[in-house]
Amino acid sequence: MTVGIKIPAELPAAAAAYAAAGIKVFRVRRNKTPYANCPRCDRQSSIYIKHRPEDCQCGVPTCHGFWAATSDPALIHKWWTEEPDANIGAPCKLNGWAVIDVDPRNGGRESLLALEKRVGVLPGTTTQVTGGDGLHMLYLTPGFDLPGEPFPGIDFKHNGYILLAPSMHASGERYQWAGGARFHAPTVAWPAALLPRKERPTIPAPRPAAARRFPIYGDRPKGRPGGGRMWTVTDLVQHVMDAGKGHRNNAFFFAACRAHELAEQDLIDLYDACSGLMSAAAAVGLTESEARASFDSAATRPGDRGAA
Repeated sequence: MTVGIKIPAELPAAAAAYAAAGIKVFRVRRNKTPYANCPRCDRQSSIYIKHRPEDCQCGVPTCHGFWAATSDPALIHKWWTEEPDANIGAPCKLNGWAVIDVDPRNGGRESLLALEKRVGVLPGTTTQVTGGDGLHMLYLTPGFDLPGEPFPGIDFKHNGYILLAPSMHASGERYQWAGGARFHAPTVAWPAALLPRKERPTIPAPRPAAARRFPIYGDRPKGRPGGGRMWTVTDLVQHVMDAGKGHRNNAFFFAACRAHELAEQDLIDLYDACSGLMSAAAAVGLTESEARASFDSAATRPGDRGAA
């Protein structure tokens, strides 16, 4: 586990720390509008022209928006020397992020609870508490556009930007990273359940077994590593399908444990096993959320290869 990046409490030093870690940032005013950045907008420049941002004719597309973001330490130093109280903005897509922005003032918490009730608990990831007591949940970009505001009080930020700690919110409170003053670069993929339907990975139906190898729950192919035949993905799927009523949850968890153990040994593909088991779970009447929770829980269970 990484220790993360220590983020100073002062905005200029914090901006420099993000930039040193390769994160592209830019200056943002307290009303959340970006500063202008071209020479025509720089009051110290010999070609400065007083004008409104929308009338800027510099021809530089990075002038007035988050596309001006950079990790250049010299430019970061210049910007925050000029405006030491400027908030720190970070474009999501340019940094490889997709962010779930939860705004409690507009029902975001209730929407998040309803969402997780429907698709299961979202994967844990780098999280920021906003100055308005909301949340920014940072995931890796899925590589294509996401809907902007899919639920009341929840915004999927991908093309836009977020403020980074210790930026100041309009409420007078500062943004802060959950768990302390350290930033951990997100490593968790955008949740598959939140992908646009056409972009969701196809879950193949379980392949039919050539023959039923173990007729009742608790039997298993003889001889795992150490002798004899071992489980295949088809075996695991069939094990769930064969479980009698009242044994289906146990059968699924047992199969999930075996899947994680065998995947750790590179004997099966974990994605294939997960896809097949989730299809089997649906076929025997388990909900997607309880099956997903059981599969994820199996990943943390100590090895019990001798158990049935």
